Amino acid sequence: MMQKQNIYSFMLMLVFSLILSIVNVAPANATELKVALYPYVPDVEQFETAIETKWHEVQPDILLTFTTIEEWDGGYDKNPPTDADVYVFDAMFFDYFKSQNFLEPLKPTEIEGKDDFVDYAVEGVKVDQQYFAIPQLGCANVLFYHQDDNQIADATNLTDIVYTLDKCTYTSEIPSDQRGLMLDMAGGTTNAALYLDIAHSITGEYPFSLPSSSDQLNPEAMDNMRELLAMASYGNATDTDPPNHSYERSEWFSNGWGRAVMGYTESMSAMSEETRENIGFKVMPLSKEDESYPAIFYADVIGVNTTTRDRGTRDLAVRLANVMADSETMVLSIGPDQDRPYPQYLMATRPSIFQTLERKFPLYGEMYQLIEDNDPVMFKLNSESRDWIASMKNIIREEAREDYACGCDYPALQTIFDNDAAPPICNATCAEYGGWNGQWTNDYPAAQEGSVCGCNVCGF
Repeated sequence: MMQKQNIYSFMLMLVFSLILSIVNVAPANATELKVALYPYVPDVEQFETAIETKWHEVQPDILLTFTTIEEWDGGYDKNPPTDADVYVFDAMFFDYFKSQNFLEPLKPTEIEGKDDFVDYAVEGVKVDQQYFAIPQLGCANVLFYHQDDNQIADATNLTDIVYTLDKCTYTSEIPSDQRGLMLDMAGGTTNAALYLDIAHSITGEYPFSLPSSSDQLNPEAMDNMRELLAMASYGNATDTDPPNHSYERSEWFSNGWGRAVMGYTESMSAMSEETRENIGFKVMPLSKEDESYPAIFYADVIGVNTTTRDRGTRDLAVRLANVMADSETMVLSIGPDQDRPYPQYLMATRPSIFQTLERKFPLYGEMYQLIEDNDPVMFKLNSESRDWIASMKNIIREEAREDYACGCDYPALQTIFDNDAAPPICNATCAEYGGWNGQWTNDYPAAQEGSVCGCNVCGF
């Protein structure tokens, strides 16, 4: 009898412990969720306001707090904060985050409006019959040019682009007029991603293979990277600290400097309305032959943190992720607002968002056509992405800059008043940089704070 009573008591304790664990895992009194947004957009505060507004309509009693850029960088170097319930990250790290158990799996029925996503975005976050994120934003390497520039408009491959724009047309950071290309090849991760995009345009290999050393790099892809750099200037393409990231190059283009600029669609937010009214753009040709493979499109996607299980906020977080990706929320997040009469020109991942914004901003119809015309696939690396980027990004960047032949501008040692004064000043200025190439100027924007001399070698 005593033995049966002990077993009975033991069973009661197990049941009681189970009840306590259920209560602890799923508290009914959650009052706050933490959100980590992708920080590198023209106006992240607009996202915060839009998300809070739409969330308040469905959960007025649950407050939202947002991380700072010091806490979350979109996944490039940081792992998602453990206290973040949802976070938006660059999908290049999708497989890595999944392998690290940072992404809560979602059933198909938990993705609201699943049929209102472009194919590459929704297929990119699906593994077997589960979804490990919800698409929010897209982008691609886009070439912008003036609509009446028929030579660029008709160019269908990189060979055509190089022939049209030519190489070494300027050596200053900012072109002196409508000449050459402007682009961002400064960051290591930027160079690594660009290399893979170019390699794919040549081979069509997807998923990407990740070379582990310099001798495994595709030589044609590296040659194409050098061609891109030569159409720009060393200073323009490698500037590590433009005040507004890569958007500044689009502002220069809008001011009449440079014949074309490569960037993301959101860089159009830095252009004037007049420039946008006369802009042409297309996915940047990266192969020297006409490309026959699907284009690579990047994406920012919303993940639900697996730590929500322990906090008991998992279902609320799933609901919030859907609100953040909702068409109405996204229009409020990226469309015009009270301080800016035009949208952020970020690329959406729902056709309904493009359709809504196109009514007042026709460029959104053209942006959607980029997706329709290019049948893209999502830019994703494998689960070794973090280690691969860390080990290869500087190697790729340095090889892309190897044997750069166009030279660079340097501030002259003293003011140059005329052609007669230029030779002794510029010969002295360029003594450490391969000698003087015969060019000098006092004119803005090439010369921004005094005279500059063109030197044969870039030494920075």
